[in-house]
Amino acid sequence: MKSFILALALAALPALTDFDSAVLVLSGASTLEELSESALEHYRALALRPVDLNLAGRSRLTATGLFSPFQIASLLDYRERSGDILSYAELALIDGFSPDVAEALKSFTVLRSDAPPGARQSKQLHHDLTLRAAAKEHDGPAAAGGLKYKATLGERAEFNWSARTSYGDASLHPGTLSAAYYGRRWLGKVVLGHFNARFGQGAALWSGFSMSHYSSVAAFRRNGSGFTPTGSFSPGHCGIAADADFGRWNVAAAYSVSERQAMGIVSWCGRRMSLAVAGGNFGASAEVRLGLKNLGVFGEFAWTGQPAAVLGAIWVPRYQQKYAVRLSYTGGVPEVSAGAGTKCLDAVAALSPGEFRAMAKYAPQFSMGPVSLKPALRVAARSKSSWRLEGRGELRAAWGAWEWNSRLDVVHCKALSWLLNTEAGYNSGALKIWLRGTLFCVDNWDDRIYVYERDAPGNFNVPAYYGRGWNVSVYGGWKISRRHSLYLRLSYLEYPWMTAPKPSKAEAKLQYSLSL
Repeated sequence: MKSFILALALAALPALTDFDSAVLVLSGASTLEELSESALEHYRALALRPVDLNLAGRSRLTATGLFSPFQIASLLDYRERSGDILSYAELALIDGFSPDVAEALKSFTVLRSDAPPGARQSKQLHHDLTLRAAAKEHDGPAAAGGLKYKATLGERAEFNWSARTSYGDASLHPGTLSAAYYGRRWLGKVVLGHFNARFGQGAALWSGFSMSHYSSVAAFRRNGSGFTPTGSFSPGHCGIAADADFGRWNVAAAYSVSERQAMGIVSWCGRRMSLAVAGGNFGASAEVRLGLKNLGVFGEFAWTGQPAAVLGAIWVPRYQQKYAVRLSYTGGVPEVSAGAGTKCLDAVAALSPGEFRAMAKYAPQFSMGPVSLKPALRVAARSKSSWRLEGRGELRAAWGAWEWNSRLDVVHCKALSWLLNTEAGYNSGALKIWLRGTLFCVDNWDDRIYVYERDAPGNFNVPAYYGRGWNVSVYGGWKISRRHSLYLRLSYLEYPWMTAPKPSKAEAKLQYSLSL
């Protein structure tokens, strides 16, 4: 009977989700341009060494930032009652998970089941080394480089080292160093070196990047990850952090030497309610979550020298249909937001004194025999000192290993601006290559258009297009063997239609990855 139910759930899962689509589903972003370098670095690191959902403990699962407290409690309870999860179709049946979330998690998790429940060990040692070099010609030659090293001992321990130079700074600094040990029974983890501190809805304690809730309904509610190790080039704190589990209770403490800041978190998670308080030099905060039938309520109330509060609810009357409302008071500014989402549509609006924001995205999918079509239309509006209106149309087509994408952006703030790009690519798994061409006309800096561009894993490439010109780029990746991978990106940017001369830009990037 269980096999029959799993077969039905598997049939209900959507088509295979690639890395970019999975990031959008789990982060709540409507476009990749809304994410930061550190956010994409985090997702790339998880994709490189996925977390084992059948082995990871509460602290490890929380540190990923992929799950809510209810999802983690539900997952651990299911593992204890039913043993290992055997497929993502089975994961989609667990309380708190849905087929689209289960599908997106494929990019960042694994489901290993090679021993009886409770007898599995986490002793595999892996090493991942990435070396990168870049050179450009733009008002003079410049070079940059960097490295990333990550060592993992299954779900038991990890070590991260990241360092780089930039075009403006050729010296190599020590960079980010972070080590973590994940314990058993009562010990959750111990972190030495650089770490992030993210609590509740970010009203008081949230280091590093936090995505705006204007992106989508899914972005209204955040999943705080507590104190977590980081391999980001832009770390949050540096010092020591630890947490421990006592049944449904978790106690965490940290001290950041760089800011001389002490922080502590105490949380409790039940089947339908979770409570947490945080305190330290920064102030104090309390978060509550309620998980009712088809309704999730969340709120945080904080004091950091001035009051701050976030209160919201997400109602899911049926699968792939949700409605949300969010009230906040931060920095002395009140705001009210509302949104609605279906399988293909996501719409959000927010209003605060002196500012209005709205976003809507429609993205259906079609299949015509062997050809898959993915059109998308996104419109956004913002009014603060002046109106900024954005429109974007995308069309993606795939036929076997071949793909074609085209995108048109139209923006009006100071004047009318536009950008058009088209790319064609081949992706066989071991070998991928993409050719992209872009035309743009952006006469005012306030009308600039940000575009996410393909680059080697771990690179953040979201240039702001401004001026009148064209760009052409080639990106290729070759998985030479199970251990060795090579990536190359070449690009050239020219401004032939400017009234005032503007220098062209040529850039080359080379990256090598070793996995042992």
